[in-house]
Amino acid sequence: MIRVKKEVEAGFGATIANRVADQLRDDIVSHRIKPGSRITAKEIADKYGVSSMPVREAFSMLCGENLLEMNPYRGATVIAVTPELVAQLNDLQYALESLLIELSMKKGYSEELLHQLEDVNAQMAALTEKDWREKRTPLNMKFHMLAYSPCADHMAYQLFARNIKQLAFIRKYHEVDYQRMSQSVWEHSQLIHAIRNNDVISAVTIVKLHTLNSKQYALTENFEEEQKEN
Repeated sequence: MIRVKKEVEAGFGATIANRVADQLRDDIVSHRIKPGSRITAKEIADKYGVSSMPVREAFSMLCGENLLEMNPYRGATVIAVTPELVAQLNDLQYALESLLIELSMKKGYSEELLHQLEDVNAQMAALTEKDWREKRTPLNMKFHMLAYSPCADHMAYQLFARNIKQLAFIRKYHEVDYQRMSQSVWEHSQLIHAIRNNDVISAVTIVKLHTLNSKQYALTENFEEEQKEN
């Protein structure tokens, strides 16, 4: 039995349903629960050591993420993570980040926030080929959350936070290579430079390039065989 902890994980919310959704999403993306599998609320509740109510809420969340398909009175069916899903998530990220960088630049960045961005990017740059797979995704996610935090009260930021979280789970098991991580660090540094210079046009251009590169790597490196078959 997997016990779903109730502690708050920074930035991710504290409800049991959210924790169940996180664990279930991880199990689906990692293929511990195979695509096409049928699961029930009772089965997952027993597995995670929770009641059925938060599991049903989690099912609803993952249906909205196209990871589950509800079957009335028969639980849910697990949907495979496909190139189409990854492409759509990255397209949404492109639109949201392009908007958020403009909004954030208008609100302005404190020196403290800029130092935080530089520190997180430096931590990414210091990762070795031995530890980058484990540490890169949470650091990258932290960088992006900080980068748009000046407009954290905007609806677009809330959508962005949910979307990047879903992408983070997928990237955990469908990761790009070490070279892409190094390129991401360089792109982050260019973004920080543009922010420091209050150069909105350059900042928007860098963000768009960054998200397009992420999409390209995600599809060509992780789903190359599926694309060839199609």
